[in-house]
Parts: sequence; structure tokens; C-alpha cells
Amino acid sequence: MSSQLSVLWVLVRRDYALQYAGSFLGIAWMIIQNLTMIFIYAFVFLYMNLKNTGTQDNYSGYVFSGLLFWIPLQELFLRGTGILTDNRQLIKRSSLGMDIFLWIPYVQFLIHYLATSIPIGIILYFYSGIHWGGFFISFLWMGLVGLYVLLLINYLSRLNIILKDISPLVRLLSMILFWTLPILYYPAGILGEINRYNPFNIPLDIFRNLVLVGHDSAFPIWGFIPFLGAFLFINYFSRRKFHQVVIDHL
Repeated sequence: MSSQLSVLWVLVRRDYALQYAGSFLGIAWMIIQNLTMIFIYAFVFLYMNLKNTGTQDNYSGYVFSGLLFWIPLQELFLRGTGILTDNRQLIKRSSLGMDIFLWIPYVQFLIHYLATSIPIGIILYFYSGIHWGGFFISFLWMGLVGLYVLLLINYLSRLNIILKDISPLVRLLSMILFWTLPILYYPAGILGEINRYNPFNIPLDIFRNLVLVGHDSAFPIWGFIPFLGAFLFINYFSRRKFHQVVIDHL
């Protein structure tokens, strides 16, 4: 087990090196990108005061907790889809198999969440009510959410090999998922109905319950069960029925 973790960490470092090879700032560019995005949202929603009258604290916490949930998750989607294709030659030359490579974006997701949580945690402390106990428990919850996404990544990464490159489609999907999640708006009316069909809506709601003081759940937790069942089925299909087809296309 320890040897597998060591190999995985080497692969994670190798993947970072390949992603940012030739970049002036190297891996620091990833942190700078996230900080820049957070700064822009902070400028718009805090400094420019784009809010509902009298709801600055609540709305600030609502927006930034949503961004903390989504930013690392989106990176997991995008990086996870291309991970097998980018390591095609290494998979064919080594005896490591496919599965260990699928854990690379998951480990990176945890690192990105940690890096993103620091500035957003500071913003939540000064501009909203943050539940510190739940904030630290949220690391465990996001680890579980990452495993949930990994069920889908198992399929998308294999599909990416067969269809050569589905990254434009996945980027479009991530955009749809972002705007159908109640991150920048409250789930009311038709928007609330649309949110029910987003597979990450309930995980986001639970995340806000952990992080924010006084957050009221807007959706019943049982609504998550059909999505979990669908993701488990997709994962089973990709690993059992779809696997040999992928091997033939490597």
C-alpha cells in the first residue's frame, strides 16, 4: 500500500511538471489563477457591493462557499477527463495499469481544495459567519465528493481515448453544471426546479451546511440517491463492459 502511494505521488508530481513545463511561474500559476478568480469575485460582490439590500454577510458567505466547492471540482472534471489520454504511452509501456492514473487528478483536487480554502476561509471569516468546526470537516466531505466525481471520471476518461478528445464537450458540460448550481443566486422559482436536476446540488447544500453558520437546506437529501445510483452504474459499465474496448484503442 505504501509503495502504491509513493508511486502515485511520483505520478502526481510528474503530471504537474508536464502541465506547467516551460511556464515562467511553474505550478505557482495554478495558485495564481485561483487567487485571481477569487479576487475578481471579491471585488465584484464585496467592494462593488452587488447584493440584495441588507444581505451582505449572508450573500457573501453564500457565494464564496459555493466558489470554494466548485473551483476545485471543475478542475477535477477537466483534468480527469484527459488524464488517460495524456499518459497513453506511459500506460502502454508500464505495468501500472489504468486505475492508478485516475487517482492523479483526485490527489490534485485535494491539493487545489486546500489551496483555495485558505483565501476563501479568510474572506468568510471577515465577511460572513463561518463555522470553523464544519470548515475543517468539509475537507473530509470534499474528499467524498471527489470520489463521487471519480465515478463519472472513470467513464469520461475512457470515452476520451475512444473519441480522441471530448474536452470541448466536457468544458461545455462544466459550464452548464456551474450555472445550474445555486452558486451566484438563491434557488427560488424556476431556478430552484432546475437545480434539482444537477447531480452536485445536494453535495453543495451539505457543504454549505458544514461551512456556514445558520445555513438552511433548500433541498431534501434523499434527492441525491438517484444521482449516486446513476454514477455507480456508469462506473460499473466503464470498468467492466467498456474496459477492453479502451485497451484496444490505447
